[in-house]
Amino acid sequence: MTRIESVDIFRVIAIVAVIVIHTTPFEVDIITANPTYNYLDLIFSHLSRFAVPFFFVISGYFWGAKVRNESNPVPSSLFMSKRILIIFFAWCFIYLLPLNYTSIYEYGVFGTIYEHGLLGTTKLFYWKLIKVIQEPVILLMQGTKVHLWFLVGMLWALFITTVFVHKKQIKLLVIFSIALYLFGVLAKSYINTPLGINVEFNTRNGPFFSTLLFVTGYFLSGKAITTKWLTYGFIVFCVGTALHSIEIYILWAVFETPTHQDFVFGTYFMGVGVAMAALSNHPSLKSKFFSKIGQMTLGIYAVHLLFVNLLWPIDKATDSILWEIGYVIAVLSLSIITTHILSKNKILNKIVV
Repeated sequence: MTRIESVDIFRVIAIVAVIVIHTTPFEVDIITANPTYNYLDLIFSHLSRFAVPFFFVISGYFWGAKVRNESNPVPSSLFMSKRILIIFFAWCFIYLLPLNYTSIYEYGVFGTIYEHGLLGTTKLFYWKLIKVIQEPVILLMQGTKVHLWFLVGMLWALFITTVFVHKKQIKLLVIFSIALYLFGVLAKSYINTPLGINVEFNTRNGPFFSTLLFVTGYFLSGKAITTKWLTYGFIVFCVGTALHSIEIYILWAVFETPTHQDFVFGTYFMGVGVAMAALSNHPSLKSKFFSKIGQMTLGIYAVHLLFVNLLWPIDKATDSILWEIGYVIAVLSLSIITTHILSKNKILNKIVV
């Protein structure tokens, strides 16, 4: 399948947004410490929420574009699942290693050696392994690091969509995916409202949000795309952003819900809008340089939290606008370099591309 250069460019924008979410620039511990930082924190955080939904939609689009010409979607889905599982389990193991700063005891590799001696890193690995064994559901639904939930969500979405498409039950697929998203929102960001549903797990993990977005991508793969989608996508994104912001404000002001939420109803339209713009393949969206980086986003996504955690002590000790932006740039740059190096190895490239 011919690559759509504009999609790769938007992938770069989206991966920067993911890094912004995890580095939390301008976030302060005390709400009244710096009002300007508070506003910037909210703006950066919420404008970045399109990123993960965008990745789900785009994945559904390319899967749909491939299986629409096949009588049986199962072989393509099995190939895609195998690729995701290799990346998931490889990085689950890597994140068990004492390479990153944050751990059960917040020491990291150097702090652990200082506190527990030369065998401290071995102890840290053991502690993290025991924690995983004691919480197998978290391992299966999220992995050993919080951001790996995306890969699990992708597997769920792929499995559910494949089953319904193979059975030619498209209407039921739409209804089921909408129901999952509705349940996910009511059991997470809307939990403090009268409509809230109290459950004992995080509905961000699993099929609840990923399925509808993936299915939307599948439907987009059957549409005739034109350059006008850049405008249409921008409009959908703006509507979604407005709805997302209004929801967050009401949830915070009326129901005392924290403002940093992964998904509300408007978030869906943010992701879909950006995906439509990306698929437009508009002549203005051409860049060989950014397109090459865009092809590495899966690896960048997998590796970036290593550098988020390694640089976290500097972030905690620094109060500077330059650092708040520099933190994002440093994590992005180190992640790109690492992904590029790993991709050059015949074995290691399987965990980044």
